[in-house]
Amino acid sequence: MKIINIKKYPRFKNHFKIIFDDDKSIIVEADTIVKFNLKKDLEIDDEQFKRIEKFSNSNKIMSYAFFLISKKMFSKKSLEDTLFQKGFLKEDIDRVILRFTELNYLNDEVFAQNLISYLQKKCKGRYYIENELKRHNIDIKILKQVTDNTSQYEEIIAIIKKRYPKFNNKNAGETKKIASFFLRRGFSSEDIAKAFRKYGTDIEL
Repeated sequence: MKIINIKKYPRFKNHFKIIFDDDKSIIVEADTIVKFNLKKDLEIDDEQFKRIEKFSNSNKIMSYAFFLISKKMFSKKSLEDTLFQKGFLKEDIDRVILRFTELNYLNDEVFAQNLISYLQKKCKGRYYIENELKRHNIDIKILKQVTDNTSQYEEIIAIIKKRYPKFNNKNAGETKKIASFFLRRGFSSEDIAKAFRKYGTDIEL
């Protein structure tokens, strides 16, 4: 097949559309054009086309993955899912995940610690946090380490003091409402009851 035209691809910076005489076309980065010395009227066979396509796809996924992690922190699972949804091949995704892990761009332990800190600020309890970490396929050892570092009982008391500074333990309706708040956010009934006993209130959950 022969290249009959190479033109800039307007949707992406530094990308070009290569059109062949058999109506086949491919979108590649500038690096691909340079590496394979692609130009108008150049003839290539199917094997060369496959090499060009593979190299271009590798560049695309690496560039896109860098773009993603520059915007926010990802777990290995969340980056893998995002790349898969964009249509990249599993073998290319696995290679990116491995490389980014080697470079410490992906670190599930750091991700877990940051996620826990964020969810705790949102008044989320251990059960909720554990489910979120499991959703990211966080290793069970990391999961245990980061969740065991927090006292749910003390966390509940701190939230009550901050969110409900005028809490009246004599008001059964208010007590039940606050207890339900903690249950919905993934705190255990045992820790909730223990925290309420701190205020001289026994509650059945």
